Amino acid sequence: MSRIGLLCVALSLLVAESRELSIANSRCHEGMMSRSVDNLYLKVTRFKASVPEDGIKNKKLLKKKTKRLITKNCRFRDQLLTFYLEDVFGSHHLPVGGELRIVEDFQRLKEVLNRCVPCAPSSREMKPITKMKELFYKLGNKGVYKAIGELDILLPWIKSYIDNFK
Repeated sequence: MSRIGLLCVALSLLVAESRELSIANSRCHEGMMSRSVDNLYLKVTRFKASVPEDGIKNKKLLKKKTKRLITKNCRFRDQLLTFYLEDVFGSHHLPVGGELRIVEDFQRLKEVLNRCVPCAPSSREMKPITKMKELFYKLGNKGVYKAIGELDILLPWIKSYIDNFK
């Protein structure tokens, strides 16, 4: 291949790589991620209308320190979103319908956060997540409704986290 041919191939590869980086960076744009949380919040609000209301007012899955942990510890954030994906939405006690789109949007949010604010994976579950799961399972079916009811707390925390990271 001639030098000009090699130069053209190299330039085309460089342009393609630059486009991929640009696309990846646009996915990590805080405004875009923040809007995706807003859209998820709207879907969750509609979905919550299809499940029984959380009647347990004296117990919380999401404690006050949870917000701090979300913003300070990416492993905790990842484990918390995994808890919602696997334990809450993985439950067989939920009405089918809008749940599938919410699960897909939660999964996408988790992937974007992991890509944009990466952290080292951990196989060890953090103690606050373990305690949350213990309460969740202790409450039985009501634990699912409690967790869904507390999405009104979780999503604004995630949005605040996204809006404040640089």
